[in-house]
Amino acid sequence: MENFVKSLIHEYGSGKSMGVSQKDKRRPHYFLLRNFLGDIDLLSIFNTKRCRYQCYFCQLPQKNSKEFIETEAILEQFSFVLSEVRHAIDIIDRITLSNEGSILDETTFPREALKEIFRGIRVMRHVEKVVLETRLEFININFLSELQDTAPNSKIIILTGFETLNETIRSEVLGKKETIHDFLLGLDKVSQLNLPITAYILYKPSPLLSDQDAYDEADSSIDFLIKECGERNVPLSIRLNPMYAAKGSKWADLASRSTIYKPPKITDIITLAEKKLAFGVPIYIGLSTEGLDSLEGNYTFREDFSRDLYKRI
Repeated sequence: MENFVKSLIHEYGSGKSMGVSQKDKRRPHYFLLRNFLGDIDLLSIFNTKRCRYQCYFCQLPQKNSKEFIETEAILEQFSFVLSEVRHAIDIIDRITLSNEGSILDETTFPREALKEIFRGIRVMRHVEKVVLETRLEFININFLSELQDTAPNSKIIILTGFETLNETIRSEVLGKKETIHDFLLGLDKVSQLNLPITAYILYKPSPLLSDQDAYDEADSSIDFLIKECGERNVPLSIRLNPMYAAKGSKWADLASRSTIYKPPKITDIITLAEKKLAFGVPIYIGLSTEGLDSLEGNYTFREDFSRDLYKRI
């Protein structure tokens, strides 16, 4: 029976595109119950105050409010999600919490709301993992220790964007406002907490990169993370995301003005992922364009793309 239920809920979500803004402060932007790498994962993207950063490649903050959304409304959002998936509560293995920014940034997501959510997770008997999406600068050792103690049977995993090892691309093309040094300081805190990390790598983070340069850059970025996490005994998995041109972003504008820009080749991404898997690196490919991509600004417009590649991925 459990396997039958799992087959039914591969993608049970909010019925909205991920890129559509939610105006009701008592409802989340998006939620999805999915079969994710063998786990039954409940993804909740909360409707909160927008991310304080305006990275050049990202349009997700534009969906969010400029005003702070209080704890009560955020808890109503999570209650709504749980009520919508109540038929599957007992088989959820993992919960992923996001707000299109950093869920540990208390200026956008109140700490008391997160504490209360963890109190709720504690009584969900089968939840073994709770994924928190955040920039590493917002990691507070005492607060995360408190959260872990609140739901001791659910291991916290940090999900964060690393994007690229190239400092020039990070600063001038992505507008990341996080140096490699800053990232490593945050990674030190993750190490102290003995938490695993999943890091996003953007494949072809600059529209000015050739296909070969994009491959080499992603290869180097992954190797860097493997080395740094290994030295700190931080368990690492990689999410390799083919870069897309988000409508209205500075990144998309740069791509549109370039005479050499082409979206990533999905076959190159698969080749790199298989290479890293062969060396024992946990890695998966994130194909979502979050409902925000511009015309001909993603991997599906390259000559190598075919629907059959989804199966291989």
